[in-house]
Amino acid sequence: MRRFAPILAVSALVCLSAACDNGTTERVGGAAAPVGGGSSAPAPASEPASGLPPVGGTVSPTPRASSSAPVDAPTSRPARTDTADLTIEPDHIGPLKIGMSLTAARKTGLIVVSAADSAGDTCSYAHWKGQSKDAGMVFNGRYGLRALSSFGNQKTPAGIHPGSTLAAVRAAYPGLTWRIDGDEIPDAKRTDGDVMVDVVKGDGAHYRINVQKSKVTDIDLESDRTGCYE
Repeated sequence: MRRFAPILAVSALVCLSAACDNGTTERVGGAAAPVGGGSSAPAPASEPASGLPPVGGTVSPTPRASSSAPVDAPTSRPARTDTADLTIEPDHIGPLKIGMSLTAARKTGLIVVSAADSAGDTCSYAHWKGQSKDAGMVFNGRYGLRALSSFGNQKTPAGIHPGSTLAAVRAAYPGLTWRIDGDEIPDAKRTDGDVMVDVVKGDGAHYRINVQKSKVTDIDLESDRTGCYE
């Protein structure tokens, strides 16, 4: 993963087409035959014979009921969101949620496992399907998904994404803290490092936003629990 260094070894592991008839009703042409062979006059227009067309007239095709959708119109399907455009929520990205098991994550069809612990109780590693291993994730058999990298156009609900300024991050998350690596730089003057943002207290997850030269380079989700990465 981008910044998740492994610390334990692991083992390799309708559209249906609607057919319709030609919609044509037989036309009756020509003059009506005289009733009884005589030359009786046609019935008055105000008293038409029941079920019969006017003498000498024609029958117009019966209009078909109109449909709201044209014949053979494709079945409507909900729009599908590309994984590269998913929102980085405080504890999940799409169906991948911090704490979920490796088995459940596999069922989403969104991950490729690169190394899985055969016993299932230590560390396993995977990445987003169709992406490089840099867009990775770490699982622990006991606590599930521990860390999850974002990629592409994914951004937080506040609009923070790679390329956002540190000022924008501070404005969106005034309660942010820095992961201190032993230097003495005051937080207010920092321009490089990892920013930790716990948006929803108690949900077991937080953002880890990497900043270089006052610009966001990566946004990851991490479990509040440690293990399998640092």
